[in-house]
Amino acid sequence: MLIVPVENRPDWKNPPVATLLLILINVLVFFVYQGKDPQRVEQAYRWYVESGLVEREQQPFRQYLSRNEPELQEALDAAGGEGKQQRRDLQFQHAAYDKEFAQALHQELDSDPEWREDRSRFEQLANSVSTRAYAFNAGEARWDTWITNMFLHGGFGHLLGNMVFLFLFGFALEIAIGRGVFLLLYLCSGLGGTLLFWMSELGTDHSAVGASGAISGLMGMYIALYGLRKINFFYNVIFFTGQVRAPALIVFPIWVGYELIGASNGNDGIGHWAHTGGLLFGFVLLALWMRLGLKYNRDFVEKIDHDAPFKSAVARIQELVVKMKLDEARRAAVQLVKAHPHDSRAWRALHGVVKISPASREYHETVHALFKQAGKAARDPALQELIEEVAHEYTGTGGEKPALTESVSLLLAQRLGRVEHIKPLAVLADRLLERQCRHELMPRILQAVANLSAKAQLTAQAQRYREQLKERFPDSEEARQLAAHTVA
Repeated sequence: MLIVPVENRPDWKNPPVATLLLILINVLVFFVYQGKDPQRVEQAYRWYVESGLVEREQQPFRQYLSRNEPELQEALDAAGGEGKQQRRDLQFQHAAYDKEFAQALHQELDSDPEWREDRSRFEQLANSVSTRAYAFNAGEARWDTWITNMFLHGGFGHLLGNMVFLFLFGFALEIAIGRGVFLLLYLCSGLGGTLLFWMSELGTDHSAVGASGAISGLMGMYIALYGLRKINFFYNVIFFTGQVRAPALIVFPIWVGYELIGASNGNDGIGHWAHTGGLLFGFVLLALWMRLGLKYNRDFVEKIDHDAPFKSAVARIQELVVKMKLDEARRAAVQLVKAHPHDSRAWRALHGVVKISPASREYHETVHALFKQAGKAARDPALQELIEEVAHEYTGTGGEKPALTESVSLLLAQRLGRVEHIKPLAVLADRLLERQCRHELMPRILQAVANLSAKAQLTAQAQRYREQLKERFPDSEEARQLAAHTVA
């Protein structure tokens, strides 16, 4: 059975950093640390054989099998020499991971100091395997393994499944409740899952590994966050697959019931009690926190788009343009710019309307009004990009238009210099030089275009403007600064 929400999509403008960090840690632990487990097992096996432990423990192992698994002992005896390697491998497995057999060995062989020393080294090697070193063992319950077991996995399939669910639930919760609270409740849910596993396995030697408890906690948090709000779920039950829209809370008892049924059906190798504990802890913790006044991103949860009126206005302008109601579209765009004078999207909408008629007075007025925003462009990359686009277009197509007079060219050159748009600035500078412009602003414009050309590694172009500055305005402060710099 599979029931997962498909309500939200990741917003990569605000990436789920904490969720991605948790995924990265789990993946690195699995491939970098756990990936060395085969070498650790091989090293322990080699020591078990080369130290002679395999021969010294052979007879105790035969006796142990005869007591506990007589049928297996008889099968190995019947195999004769062909079963020698099978017996050795089986003996190694029991010697490394069977606590009852290890206790029997210590009772029988502890009087031999050489055996104790070799056995101690072997146990160190065997216990260095990740699932022995950092898994949570119900019989030992070491304090550090309450946390470390959450970052181990039993195989690639286990890791992949957990990471998919971590991303599905994590990115939405991180945006909704904030990274700090998200990480705190993630870890608390994992601890809750481990606690319920421990309580269910008291007196056993069973171990738990994996992020499943913590991820089940995210599922519980998700339900607590959305409560009775209707959200979309994808489901797969036996042969039935599809989507359904239902109150989020309705799936909580289904998830819990599924885990309880799994737990009652015996040992299937899945930590159903850890999943149940995580679900309950995640749900209760976030529900209590919200009850106590935890602030959350209500706009995200309830899908409130404060930008919707703006988007609707832009869509309306585009619709009017398609219908060729250009005057009405321009008036609507002008109103949008008045309402949002510093929003590049509003300016883009207005420019898109007036540029249809590049010979019109409205087109030139709009372009000039946009260039007046050059001082704000340094703080708004989108506005800076729009000004650069329009500047390229205007200097390329506006040359024959009366609006691009000497005074207008000087004004635009100053504004383009402030936002470092070298290409259209160079076009305007060349136009002013061709017209033999002697305005007092020319030295500053030539100095700016020379410096920006040098910054853009256009060495020849920079040198050309410097020469024009020295030749045409030798008495200007900018020419003297250039001369002093050259001498220095």
